[in-house]
Parts: sequence; C-alpha cells; structure tokens
Amino acid sequence: MNNLVFDLYQLRTFRAVAISGNFTRAAAELGYSQPTVTHQIKALERKLGTSLLERTRFSKHAVLTEAGRCVLAYSERLLALAEETIAAVRLSTSR
Repeated sequence: MNNLVFDLYQLRTFRAVAISGNFTRAAAELGYSQPTVTHQIKALERKLGTSLLERTRFSKHAVLTEAGRCVLAYSERLLALAEETIAAVRLSTSR
C-alpha cells in the first residue's frame, strides 16, 4: 500500500483537464484556482514518472499522451468506485 502514488483529488483534477482539454476551464469546473490545477497535474506526472498531457505553447489546449489515455481510463473507474463506496456506506448507515 505504500506504493500508492496519487490521490483521488489528483485523479479528479486530471479527469477534468483531460475532458475539457483546458486547465482554466477545469479549474472553474472544480472550483480551484488555475495554479492549483497545474500543481496537481504536475505532481501526478512527477509521481507517475511520465507526461500525461501535451501542452501547446501558443494554445491553452492540452492533449492526452498515450500514458494520459491510460490514466484517464483507470481514473474513471477509480473515481466511480470511490463514489460507489460513499453511496454504499451512506446507505448502510441510514438503516
């Protein structure tokens, strides 16, 4: 378990950037500042040891790398499972 390299907040942020293709839009959607989004993505990339997004110099558009496509697929599954866990716990404690 000590090898976990990311948290759900980073995955949620990554998913928002990946879907919108834009750091600023993702920040607005999540209610974060743009520097916070950038920091979370850079931290995730550093922990995984690879770039997940290609950033174009003259455009604010971000495009997924091959590794980014892989991480997005797993992020979707992990975030859905986290939401399912919360729902199950709330259901079990409301009885």
